[in-house]
Amino acid sequence: MKVWSNIQYFAQTQPDKKALIFDANCVTYEELCHAIKEQADMLDSISDGQRVALTMTNPLATMIAYFAVLLKGGVPCVCDFRWPDAKLREICAHYHINYQLNDDGVLTEKHKYNHVQQVTDLLHIGFTSGTTGIPKAYYRGENSWIASYKQNEALMVHPIEVIVAPGPLAHSLSLYACVFALYTGRTFIGQQHFEAQQCIRNMQQNDGTFAFMGVPTMLQQLVNYYAHIPYLHYIFSTGDKLHIALRTRIQQLFSQATLIEFFGSSEASFISYNIDNSAPAQSVGKVFPNVKVQIVEPDNEGIGLLYVNSDMVFDGYVDASTPTKEWITIGDYAHLDTHQYLFLHGRENDRLIIGGKNVYPMEIEKAVVLHPDIEEAVIISRPHAQLGELAILLYTGSSEISYTAMKSHLITHLARYQVPSKVVKVPKMTYTHSGKIARAHMKERYLKGEFKG
Repeated sequence: MKVWSNIQYFAQTQPDKKALIFDANCVTYEELCHAIKEQADMLDSISDGQRVALTMTNPLATMIAYFAVLLKGGVPCVCDFRWPDAKLREICAHYHINYQLNDDGVLTEKHKYNHVQQVTDLLHIGFTSGTTGIPKAYYRGENSWIASYKQNEALMVHPIEVIVAPGPLAHSLSLYACVFALYTGRTFIGQQHFEAQQCIRNMQQNDGTFAFMGVPTMLQQLVNYYAHIPYLHYIFSTGDKLHIALRTRIQQLFSQATLIEFFGSSEASFISYNIDNSAPAQSVGKVFPNVKVQIVEPDNEGIGLLYVNSDMVFDGYVDASTPTKEWITIGDYAHLDTHQYLFLHGRENDRLIIGGKNVYPMEIEKAVVLHPDIEEAVIISRPHAQLGELAILLYTGSSEISYTAMKSHLITHLARYQVPSKVVKVPKMTYTHSGKIARAHMKERYLKGEFKG
């Protein structure tokens, strides 16, 4: 493993450099290397290819166990410690996970199963953060992440000594950033639970130049608790397009930092990037040079299902019979312009068909949030006898907005058939674990009559 080889190298060449900082817990490279070897010596029952569920609440213990399992030839399965026991048992049974490793360092046998290793450079098995059903498990190979790291490095002109990613390790971004830091000999700062003030203190109390990796909801909290961080040179945002007001606020408060928005997924890794909002307003940025894009079955406007391929994509789903490095789709409708800027129009499962016309909620939501009194917006649907379904706008904001006023605002940005049939102000949104608005849950709440309007 190249990452493990690098950790050993840095343990010799910079033994006292801080490797991992999680809240009050900190280890140097020498201490980390020793802890990994010590943990690996306690995992004698693990054989090559066996899967180990990492369910620790302590993120530092998780990372030590992660590399210890790899050192023994096993496959770490990075689980969300917030999963209830029943869900964890279901996942372990479904994906034939052999062992579970908990906070006490106890290795519990779950299932006897011999695995045929299909991915030669396998780092771990990760899980999608879906809100319904059992999460999809996927293979993540080391070489695909190393390819992603090369693309990240190419975007950073200033030398970076510390990478900060305070999200849970079960979400691929934070784990990715942590391994990135260790692979390159940097310091990584994370948190067990994201807390903006503590995250800022961690950056203020540690020396070095910083790059922050997070999602828009984290960035919103950071700007709410702004404190001077002079050596924060890069802010990487992914998971959702930044609201224009939040982007403006970030650039005002952290004027010395380059703001880079990524579009991608756990499976595809990075697809496109937008540096300091240099991309066209409605796009998610320029496609990375090592990413190939196909728009499948485009309509008259060139909008079709997005397929991608690159050396950064995952190695397939665990349920699949064989790994894949073929073209993959992440379920987005999109189009690509002649300058390689990518424009998203919405998720495959979110598309509405109103009176025979395709309506993409994301397009409406982008126009809605341009209204100065709107904070967040989500488009849901309800059945309609003649038109098939209707679009309903749920929003949060500083004031009540009449349907007439919203229609006047939207008609300058959208076609008439895209204007929602009803506008409803809600007290607050419901979110997924990854910080996105839970569209399906908001629709369920609306249809149950929780919101007036």
